[in-house]
Amino acid sequence: MSKNVLVLKHFESPKEPGTYFRLVCLTGPNKGESFILSGSRVVIGRGDKVDIKLNDTKASREHAEISRVGNEWIATDLGSQNGIMINEKKVQQMQLSEGDKLIVGQTVFKFAKVEVGAKTKIQKEELRSQSQENKSKKSMMPILVLALVLLWMIFGSENETTNQVKTKPDQGNLPQDISTELTQLKKRQAIEDKALKEKLNVIYQRGLREFREGNYFRAIAEFNLALIISPGDSYAEFHLRKTKEKLDKAIEELTIRAQRDEGALKFQSSIVSYCSIIRLLYTVPDDSRYKNAETMIKDLEIKMGLEPGETNCLKKSRTDQ
Repeated sequence: MSKNVLVLKHFESPKEPGTYFRLVCLTGPNKGESFILSGSRVVIGRGDKVDIKLNDTKASREHAEISRVGNEWIATDLGSQNGIMINEKKVQQMQLSEGDKLIVGQTVFKFAKVEVGAKTKIQKEELRSQSQENKSKKSMMPILVLALVLLWMIFGSENETTNQVKTKPDQGNLPQDISTELTQLKKRQAIEDKALKEKLNVIYQRGLREFREGNYFRAIAEFNLALIISPGDSYAEFHLRKTKEKLDKAIEELTIRAQRDEGALKFQSSIVSYCSIIRLLYTVPDDSRYKNAETMIKDLEIKMGLEPGETNCLKKSRTDQ
């Protein structure tokens, strides 16, 4: 099993204290197993290179992934044939919450959090030692009580007078102007943090909208902007990676379709696919895939007896927004 997961029985817990997140399998051959998510990305499927391998004919080889984004876990369908469901709702991507049920193929998982307390051997020995010490103290109690009574009788009145004279030590306080300044700084910082979060949220929404509409380069630009404003932002890094993967996959599928249509002598359909590649990559004309599509369109124009440059997508790709 992969280093990204720790496999335990349902009622077992990790040995080390801390907070853990796990997927508990509720059905199928893996029923009763608990997969502790120890890596930042866990892939589920029936292939040999996944982190959680399923004996499920309805599951794809790489069916879904669970990724850690900050303090949250995100479930994503990896383009599987049957998709994924969370709480009986089919989704492409969704944040997991405590108690959610994730369905991959015909296998049902429950997402849960586990808190492991710090009960160590040292603590047990300390408790045993403390118990013995308490017994010893109990045996000495009558003698101590008698000694305390005698001491009180001798020094009681003197101590009472001394205590009346003593005053509480000065605790000391920050000067009023410094305290006020610190308060103002905290308020200002809170306002700036809120404004930054709101600004990032607007950028996230723009990037996700462009992603859904297939404008992958625009989405990449938005998520890069978020990383400039907030370097190392895990949410922006996650969606930037996903967008680039989606762009590469779309271009790969269009290339395969264009080659297939050209082999079947469907030249016009092949041109349409190559034009789609050019529109996806219109902002980076130096990309090798853009140049390849451009070359293939010119070859197809010759085969179809068209004038060079007659295909409209070559101009449209540079005038689109």
